[in-house]
Amino acid sequence: MVGVVIRRLLLTGAVVLAATVAVGAGDSDVPVVEAAPESERVTLFSDSVGLGTRGYFDRAFPASYEANVFGTPALFVEQLESKHVRPTLAGARHLIGDHVVIAAGYNYPYWDPARFDRSIDSMIDTLTNAGVKHVYWVTLREVKPEYISASAWRQVQPYYWYFPTVNDHLESALGRHPNLTLVDWAAVADRPGITYDAIHLNGTGAELYSATVADAVRTNATRPVDGSVTKIDVTDTPGVSAVALNLASTNTRTTGYFTAFACGDTPPDVANLNYERGDISSAAAIVPVDDDGNVCVYVDAASNVIVDVFGTFDESTGLTAVAPNRVADSRSGSPQSAGDTLELKVASAGATAVALNVTGIRPTSFGYITVHGCDDEPTTATVNLAAGVISSNLVMVRPDDDGNVCVTTSDTTSHLTVDRFATFTNEASIIPVTPTRLLDSRPNGEPSAGQVHRFDVADTPIVTDETASLDADDVSAVFMNLAVVAPQANGFSTAWPCSDPRPDTANVNFRAGVTVSNFVTVAPDESGEVCVWTSAAAHVVIDVLGAAASGFDGFTPVRKIDTRN
Repeated sequence: MVGVVIRRLLLTGAVVLAATVAVGAGDSDVPVVEAAPESERVTLFSDSVGLGTRGYFDRAFPASYEANVFGTPALFVEQLESKHVRPTLAGARHLIGDHVVIAAGYNYPYWDPARFDRSIDSMIDTLTNAGVKHVYWVTLREVKPEYISASAWRQVQPYYWYFPTVNDHLESALGRHPNLTLVDWAAVADRPGITYDAIHLNGTGAELYSATVADAVRTNATRPVDGSVTKIDVTDTPGVSAVALNLASTNTRTTGYFTAFACGDTPPDVANLNYERGDISSAAAIVPVDDDGNVCVYVDAASNVIVDVFGTFDESTGLTAVAPNRVADSRSGSPQSAGDTLELKVASAGATAVALNVTGIRPTSFGYITVHGCDDEPTTATVNLAAGVISSNLVMVRPDDDGNVCVTTSDTTSHLTVDRFATFTNEASIIPVTPTRLLDSRPNGEPSAGQVHRFDVADTPIVTDETASLDADDVSAVFMNLAVVAPQANGFSTAWPCSDPRPDTANVNFRAGVTVSNFVTVAPDESGEVCVWTSAAAHVVIDVLGAAASGFDGFTPVRKIDTRN
C-alpha cells in the first residue's frame, strides 16, 4: 500500500472482496489532503454487517475526522485480523490512528468457544502492540422476532441463538483488556426497520449503527480511565468542612465504582457509587474537603464523572469526618435472607446521626433494604433492589442509644456492604427523624412526564415530630430518600427550592421499568417549599429522614464537573 491518505476513505463493495488496498500509485487525479491527527482517525474493520455502513460511517463524525472502513463478508475474527488488520498495520499504518473499531463475531466458532476468546485477545493485542490507544468492539444484535419480518426470522434460525453467547464473551474480554470498550449495538438494535433481513443494515440502520459507534469514540476522548482520580473544586467558602453532593456515572466501560474523598488523602477502600457497563447511575455523598475546598473522585473502571453540589457543612454542624470505613460485607459468608436483620455498631453512644452508604449486591429478586435505629421498626425503603443488579444509597440515620443501627432486607436475598462516612455528635445541628413517608404518587393515577411534586417543610416530621423540635424557618436543608417507581422511559429526577428556576442537575437517574432511589439533600425556598420533577412519566415516593439547621448552607444545586464536556 502506498502512503497516500484520503480524508473519509471508504472502500467500495468491489474492493471489500479483495485485499486491503487504498489508493493506487496511478490515481493522480484523486485529491490528496493532509491526514487527520491520530486522535481524530477512526478505522472500522468488519464483516458484512459493519460493511453496510459505507456511505454513512464517515458522516457520523465531525468533518475534521478520517473514518475508514475495511473488511470482507463472512470472516471469522482471526481471518479479519490476518486479511485486513495486519496488512493495514504493515503497509498503510498511516490509515490507523488512536481509534480502531472491530465489528465481527457473527461468524462464530460455536463448537470451540475458547478459539473465539483467543481470537479476541489476539486482535486486541495486535492493535495495542501497534500503538492503538482505544479498541472498540461492536456487540451483536440479539435478534427478536417482533423486530423483523417472518421470512427474516426463518432465515436466521440456524445461527441467531449464539449471538448472546458472543456478547457474553465480549463482556468477559473487558476484564482482560483495559483499552477495550464495547459499542452496545445489542442495546440499540431492539427496534424494527433497521435491517433488510435479520442483521444486515438498511439505510436507517447504517445511520444508527454509525452514530452509535461515533458516540462511543467521542465519549472516550474525555472519559477518565480505569484507576484514575478526578480533582474537583467544589467550594471557595472559608470554614467549610464537608459538602453534600451527588455523583453520577455515565458511559461506563465495565462494572466499577466511584470513591469520593478529600484530595491529599489516600482513597479509602469504600464505594460511594456502584455502576455496571452502560449504566447511568447516581448516588449522594457527604464528603470532607481539603484545605483548598477540593474533593477527589477515584474512578475504578473508566466512566464519565458528573458532580452536582447541594450544600456545605461548617464545623458548627457537629460533623465528625471519620476515615470512611467498611463496617459490614457479607460476601465473605452467606447473603442476607428476606426478613433478616443485621445489627451494626456504627458510632459511640449518644451520637445524633451517622452517614452510611448501603449496597445490595446482585439480589435474587426485586426487594429492598431498610436502615433504621435498632429501637425503631422499619417502615420505609433505603435501597430499592432489582434482581442481579448492584444498587447502593446513602442514608442519614439516628443510631440507638448504644450507637447501633439495624439493616433489614425485605422480599429478597442479597449480599450487602455498609460503609460509614461521617458521624454527627449529640451537639450537632443535624436533626434526624424516624423515616416517614411524606409523598407517594401511586394512588393518584397515571403519572406524566414533566410532573412537579411539591411539599412544605412545615408539614413534615422535621417540624411536627416532638423529638425534632425544629421551627420551619430554621430548616436550611431537608434530608430525604427519593424513589422513582416504574418509570415509563429513561430519564432523571431533580429536587430544588421551588421559588428558583429548575436547575440543570439530577438527583436520580433512571431506566425504563426499573425502580431506583437516592438520598437527596435539598434546601427549601423562602416559603419552606421543595419541588421534585421527573423528566419521564414515573411515580414518585419521598421519605423524609431529617433536616439541617445552623451550620449547613443549602442552595440550588450547582454542577461542578461533567467530564463529557
